[in-house]
Amino acid sequence: MSKLTRFSQLTPLPAESSWFRPYRLFPGVTAIFEPFHFQEVMSYLIEGEDRALLLDSGMGFGNIKATVEALTDKPITLVNSHSHFDHVGDNWRFPETHLLDLPEYIQRLEAGQCFQADNENRKPEALWYPGPVWFDLKTWVTKPSCPVVPIREGHVFDLGRRRLRVIATPGHTRDSIMLSDDENKLLFTGDTVYPAPLYAYIEGPEMIPIYAQTMERLAREYSEYTLLCSHNDPIWEGAALGEIARAFQAVLSGKAGAAEADPKTSGDNIVYPFGDFSIVLTRQALTTLGLEG
Repeated sequence: MSKLTRFSQLTPLPAESSWFRPYRLFPGVTAIFEPFHFQEVMSYLIEGEDRALLLDSGMGFGNIKATVEALTDKPITLVNSHSHFDHVGDNWRFPETHLLDLPEYIQRLEAGQCFQADNENRKPEALWYPGPVWFDLKTWVTKPSCPVVPIREGHVFDLGRRRLRVIATPGHTRDSIMLSDDENKLLFTGDTVYPAPLYAYIEGPEMIPIYAQTMERLAREYSEYTLLCSHNDPIWEGAALGEIARAFQAVLSGKAGAAEADPKTSGDNIVYPFGDFSIVLTRQALTTLGLEG
């Protein structure tokens, strides 16, 4: 099984805000962790000689811009790994962001997002901040984003002696990207890959084989890289890409091990466990793919 480095093995840096826990993972690479909401999301500050890049802006509960500016004095370029709420919450604090060139997703990001009253992210048990909070989960919304600059596969962000290349990685969402630091063999994975349940069904059953193809490509090209993930724990050995690719093939071929109903969703979601990660589908997706019923 591929090696995983957990936050419990690392020492945080001093933080400008009590909401965030910054961790220096490699020279010029800082994970900005939000440990007090169950999403356990992290954004990444990546520094070159001339500029810094912030991959994602988090939930929006703390001021990530102030936190980043306390960590670096370099000009900051904001990039979103995809447009889900837990990665774009503080976009509005920046002059612009960058997202994969898909107009529907760009429009959604610029419009903002809200949640139903019973959404699991709004429930009191979603939060375990140890002190008084300054926001209300019941009225929380993701504010409309700053203007979005479209980017495409192959685009390079040159930070000065550090270059980050955009890789389109459809699967978790159609607008998902990764950033590759080829010189240092670092791969910033967004939500396409992380050591936790991989929700493969979010944008419909037709995306599941596409997700599998994405993983095959990543395993073929980046298994020698170090993965820097955006949820739960930060550093994962690149061999995990092959493990995930093989897991998708096992699920799609009907050869995966016993699946389990997800108790949080009354059995609508089916979970295939594979050690440090799992693949989550819906019963509808299984039927569509000819794997059930």
